[in-house]
Amino acid sequence: MAMPFRRVITILLSAALVLAAALPALARVTVTDLAGRQASFEAPPTRIVSLVPAVTESLYALGAGDAVKGTTIFFDTPYGHRPPPEVGGFFAPSLAAILAQKPQVVITGAMHAKLEKELTAQGITPLRLQARRLDDLYTSLEILGQLLDKRKQAQEVTARLRGHMKRIAAKAAKLPPKARRRTTRVMGVDPKKNLVYIPGDDSFQNDMIAAAGGIPPKVGKKGGSVALTLAEWQKLNPQMAYWCGDKQKVRRFLNQAGWREVEAVEKQRLQHMPCVLTCRAWVHSDAFVAWLSALIYGDYYSQGKYQISPPEVISRRPLKIGLDYLASAEVVEERLTDFTQKTLLIKLKQPCGVLSTLEGPRQGISWVGNHYLPPPTWLLGGHGGLAGLRSRVLGVLGLEAGSASLLYTGADMANLAVKRASLDGRTAYALVTAGVRGNALRLAAESKGHLGPGTINILILTNRRLTPRAMARALITATEAKTAALEDLDVRSSYAPLKYAATGTGTDNILVVQGQGPVEKLTGGHSPMGGLIALAVRAGVLEAVERQNRLRAGRSVFKRLQERRVSLYALAGYQGGSCPSGGVPLERLEETLLNPRYAALVEAALSLSDAAARGQAEDLGAFQTWCQAVAKELAGKHPLAPAPKLGGPPLPRPLAMALGAIVQGLASEPRPLIPVSGAECGS
Repeated sequence: MAMPFRRVITILLSAALVLAAALPALARVTVTDLAGRQASFEAPPTRIVSLVPAVTESLYALGAGDAVKGTTIFFDTPYGHRPPPEVGGFFAPSLAAILAQKPQVVITGAMHAKLEKELTAQGITPLRLQARRLDDLYTSLEILGQLLDKRKQAQEVTARLRGHMKRIAAKAAKLPPKARRRTTRVMGVDPKKNLVYIPGDDSFQNDMIAAAGGIPPKVGKKGGSVALTLAEWQKLNPQMAYWCGDKQKVRRFLNQAGWREVEAVEKQRLQHMPCVLTCRAWVHSDAFVAWLSALIYGDYYSQGKYQISPPEVISRRPLKIGLDYLASAEVVEERLTDFTQKTLLIKLKQPCGVLSTLEGPRQGISWVGNHYLPPPTWLLGGHGGLAGLRSRVLGVLGLEAGSASLLYTGADMANLAVKRASLDGRTAYALVTAGVRGNALRLAAESKGHLGPGTINILILTNRRLTPRAMARALITATEAKTAALEDLDVRSSYAPLKYAATGTGTDNILVVQGQGPVEKLTGGHSPMGGLIALAVRAGVLEAVERQNRLRAGRSVFKRLQERRVSLYALAGYQGGSCPSGGVPLERLEETLLNPRYAALVEAALSLSDAAARGQAEDLGAFQTWCQAVAKELAGKHPLAPAPKLGGPPLPRPLAMALGAIVQGLASEPRPLIPVSGAECGS
């Protein structure tokens, strides 16, 4: 018997009311931050300002990047995302800039206690999620998963981190107990006070050393950075030491009499590392721990008996490249010397010739590609030279040396750019990996030894059969297009960034495939194919650099100053680890440069400095007038303070004029400096 219509409607309405009443309770989310404070939200927040770069990275790793509405000047947004507005620095973010983003949540650290009170007064919830220990990283991921309804993603990221850490621990466990080395991070040095700074016993820095298999220091002091006297340093007697920041300052200090009388210095187990890896407990800490472990124990790990896994292919990811003469194209992930490596591998249907700047001209090639060696392998991959490396890589891939031609790089194949340019039946592909943070340089202006990871590797394929002449000329075309891309991005020399824009890195390579199809004789700048090769290469370099180094056009003046190693701390009056009372307020300097009106002055000075160095801008009178006007504008009703002496290394004259004017204007209205502890002042 059918149910009466009225009763059906009544039941449905009742069910709808029950569901509606339940929805707020189901959507409400309550979390407890690392400071033990509880916060509740009606729904997952969609407007977040993150003042902690490590947590900002977690937000993107969990797929919540769209919710990030503001970051500090020290965060580089991942490829594929529009950079959020910057709200100032880590120690002294601008409250006004934060409020302008109308956040529901602000992610904070321990140094933001005063700011947290100001935010709470504005009805904005602060969540303290900066990790002070390695375990805090996993806890913060769990909290973010709950907060943003990303529990599954948080569990996946945590599982990846723990799994990789477990493999590193298993590798270190094979070492004999006597091989374990006392290892310390050097946070900074103070030549005037004759002190060295290292992490305190409760720092995540020591957690990562322990995870790498090292013996972290125990000095009976707590904190992110604690001072050691010479006697305490000698008593500690580290066997391995690493640092970030100034590449030579720490090395010079530790090579002084007394300080060098420890095992780490005597045996030159000293290593400079990227600050982005060393200074954060974050979702990439597993990569840092693997690198650190290989640095500490490279002499052991290079021996076969200390490997825990045989060479093997782990996975294959196909690529789409629309050329008829290709049998396949893929990125192969493999495990070699216990570390994950990746290879771009392209199989040709028929053998043909290639021209490689690494190997020269070769014939009968059926496989071409580009192999990525991650940082932990850099000390392990040199045995047997290039021939030994080639043999190991081709061995795990199951290829014959006579039929394969590969390039090798320290840029991750996950950041490969594949670019196509086509016109009137002609097509050119450029497959590019690029890293420009380590050994970029300006050829003819400087010639340096290899400093660190880098390499722009370019594979060129076309839908034509290139003559030997065309293959050789393509090298020039590709090189000019690569350099044009670097100039468009204002990539700086790794050795003298204030002075030089880079033309490439010291280890760039190009591989041109002869190909199949109608014969092509010309690939120069005035030829159709040359134009297509240039377009594909330039686009490939721009994308690959952004993927690998997160360096993009239109980045802020803060980023461009950082790339030139111009320290706002030094400009504001902070010196090393001493934090003097003179100078200008750091938060005012950062807040001023957040204003496009004043950032434009510095941006103009950057370009003018390069032009002046080339002799293309001699009379700076008009620019000086602009600088003076800015100084007076910032001073307001106050009389101008004396022209300041800027801290840090000497600056090019136009840049010194611009920054000097800003500091002079701000110094005309003195305010207290933001307190920053210990060696962190100059970090």
